[in-house]
Order: sequence, then structure tokens, then C-alpha cells
Amino acid sequence: MKILEDVSLSNYTTFRLGGTAKKMFVPENEAELVSLSTEYSPRYYIGGGSNLLIDDGEYDVVVSLRAFNTKLQDDGDGCFTVGASVRLQELIKTVNSRGYGGIEYLFSVPGLVGGAVAMNAGRGRSYHQCISDYIQEVKVLRNQEVIWIKKDECGFRYRDSVFKNSNDLVLEIKMKFDSIPVEETEKARKERIALCKRVQDNSKPNFGSVFSESNNSIMNLMRKPVFGKKGGVMYSPKTKNWLLNDNGSFDEALGLIKRAELFHKIAHKPCKREIVVWSADKR
Repeated sequence: MKILEDVSLSNYTTFRLGGTAKKMFVPENEAELVSLSTEYSPRYYIGGGSNLLIDDGEYDVVVSLRAFNTKLQDDGDGCFTVGASVRLQELIKTVNSRGYGGIEYLFSVPGLVGGAVAMNAGRGRSYHQCISDYIQEVKVLRNQEVIWIKKDECGFRYRDSVFKNSNDLVLEIKMKFDSIPVEETEKARKERIALCKRVQDNSKPNFGSVFSESNNSIMNLMRKPVFGKKGGVMYSPKTKNWLLNDNGSFDEALGLIKRAELFHKIAHKPCKREIVVWSADKR
């Protein structure tokens, strides 16, 4: 196990904000992770950091999930056992190379499989496609106990699951993919990258989508600088529901998120955060 001190958490999120971890534990296998959960009962775990807004406070203990389970095992007939620390791009390329696929639309997501499962990552609501379509079982750490959970016990919904905003940690996943020719999945990956270049604003650090549920008219309003800009943080004029960080602050980002939520409340429209907020002083 690696133990790092005085770690800048901004280097561990795609939004490039965050304070300091006095100690960051980097377990390199499942046993080390389980031992940490028992000894320290950590509150803060960080994976790929693509949906995380962290304040500028100081955190005593943070656990990195980037190295503890990188298993990527081909079990035959489109079935794979996948560790939570595997990057989505690695999973997709490997599965595709064996003649299987189905989640090529996630090829642009800079995250880990464990986080994608917890978030039930997918395409837009109208496509009805999520990573859970291909999940059979999930191995989790729950209350210091390692257990396997069947798919129908995971509470998968659009961009949500029982693992999100809970103390459960996703450790490993059993998945079964569709049989798809290599030429088709390669084309799907290229089309996804081309689409992202065309419609997504990656000019500055960002989370991807801020809300999993929001009103189009209100989010269009937030793209106007008079409503959707604070200091170095602003809603993208190119991509709706997308915050950009141009050397901004946690307070600016959280303020814009809360402003959008307030507009939804005033208009009696549903709004649900997709991102997760860490705040050392519980703001």
C-alpha cells in the first residue's frame, strides 16, 4: 500500500478543484482496502474524480480507489469479470477486441468502472442505455463485509443506484456483453469521439453533466453570463448542463449549482444533482 502525505486533491478531479488530504492511502489490493475500512472508517474515497466537486478544506484521510482492483478477466461467451479500478476505455477496448460490446457511448468518459457502476453511467435519458444493461452481479464492501449483490438488488435507475451516496464500495463486477463485430464497435468508438468533439465543451476542466435531471429552459437560461457565471466558473455556452472551471473557486462553482437548483424550485421543476460534493465544513 502506498501512503501519500499533503496531497493536492485538485490533481485527482477532472474539475481541478480541491483542498488537501493530510494522508492519502492507495491500496493495491482488495485486502488492503478492507483493512483500511475497518481501521480508519474513512468517509472520503476517490476514484476517477470525473463527477466530484471538492472544497478547499483539509481532509485527514482520503482513500484512492485507482489501483486496488485492476482485474479484467475474460470468462468466455461475452462474460467478463471487471475490477472497479479498471478504466472505462480499457474495458471497452478489451471487450471490443474479443468481438463483444454495447457501451461504446462511454468511451469518452474519463472514469473508472467502479464509479460508472455506482453512477449507472449511460447516454441521455431518451436513449434508455446504461452500463447496468450489461451487469449481472456486483461485489461490494458493505459494513466491513464483502458480499455479492444480484443486479435486481442494485436499484439501478437513470444515473443512479443504491451505491450512489451510500457507504457501499463497488469492488468488482460480473458483466455480459452483446456479440458485435469488431468493425462495428470500432466505428461506434470513433463516432462517439467525433460527436463529443462536436457537441461537448472540453475547453476547460469540467465534470461532464452537472445534473442528471433538469429543465431544458432553465439550463438554457443558466448559459447566459448574467445568470450562469461567477468569477472563473461558468455554465458552458456550447454544452448545456455543463460547468467550466477557468481558475475559479469551490464557492463559485457551488453557488452556480445552487442558483440553478433555486430556479428549478421557483419554477416547480424537478432537479437532481449528478455530481457529488465534498465539503469539509459541511457547506
